[in-house]
Amino acid sequence: MANVFKIKRKMMEEEIYLCFIRLIGEENDGYYRYEFIFTDNIDEVFGENFDQKPACLVNNLMVSEEFINEVHIIKTKIKLDLIQDNCCFSISDCYDGIISLAWENLDSYDEYPKDGRIFFKFGETIKEVETKLAMKNIVFI
Repeated sequence: MANVFKIKRKMMEEEIYLCFIRLIGEENDGYYRYEFIFTDNIDEVFGENFDQKPACLVNNLMVSEEFINEVHIIKTKIKLDLIQDNCCFSISDCYDGIISLAWENLDSYDEYPKDGRIFFKFGETIKEVETKLAMKNIVFI
């Protein structure tokens, strides 16, 4: 009977998905702080001007509050290039997998990182995001 309860509880837990990443800022010590924003409504998530192209022309892009379920913060030396700063694509292009929400900036490297480049796609589960962060020794604060 206990196993049935565990299975039902697991089925009731809703998965949350990455829908946006936002730079909080760069600190004096050279670390960057980012918000990783998750939703349980990945099929309908949207924000004002998400369809505007290119995304870099719109100030303060953000997911509508009604879709935000959890926000997790990281602190890292790794600079991420964010879709909202991209001058070729819109946020909506992330939905179709054309471009990622964020990817590791390579400007500070002399050569391509041996352990690969980190990137985050729209709709990844929180577990997938945590696994990618762990590969770079980063955890949610």
